[in-house]
Amino acid sequence: MAKHLRKFSLLVLLITGSIPSLAQGHSKDKALGTLENGIYHNNLTGIELAISPNWVIASQEPSSTPDAQVLKLNDVASNIIGTVWMKRRNAENADLQALMNDRLDVKAVQRGNFQRYTYRPDSVQHTMINGRPALSAVANYVMAAQKMVEYLTWVDGEKSRAVFAGRIPPGELANFQTLFDSVIQSAVVP
Repeated sequence: MAKHLRKFSLLVLLITGSIPSLAQGHSKDKALGTLENGIYHNNLTGIELAISPNWVIASQEPSSTPDAQVLKLNDVASNIIGTVWMKRRNAENADLQALMNDRLDVKAVQRGNFQRYTYRPDSVQHTMINGRPALSAVANYVMAAQKMVEYLTWVDGEKSRAVFAGRIPPGELANFQTLFDSVIQSAVVP
């Protein structure tokens, strides 16, 4: 009788949602962000992205940087991975453009272990994405004797910031930009 009562109690808890991780099928990743009707919402930063059906969430995880998270997207047709780094922060709207000016130098220092990491001068573009200052660039580098490129876009808001990145062979850059730009251009960064 006690065994049946425990089973019944567990069933009631599942049905009423008192155990959300079991009732709704939540995983560790689900708490970081949600994808509903093609819109990804990051719970920590409030950043939202339109994710087309050809992109799938490969992973979501906390970053090694405090108050930051990493979202990896996989384009199922090309098997290309795009990474979105998102961080919560507070900044004044008037300071956003000035903050953007250091992005290239900071990233180059972070890539100190990449051989011959250099930005293509003609690729550096200051723009706006959904009313927020943005900066994009392409860097050439060598990894394990193979020429590679990194496509980067930074988007800054008062409450959060995002870095979109992809590392690919040079011959795949145009295709990657076309695919990933649809995600980048949809970014709503609070």
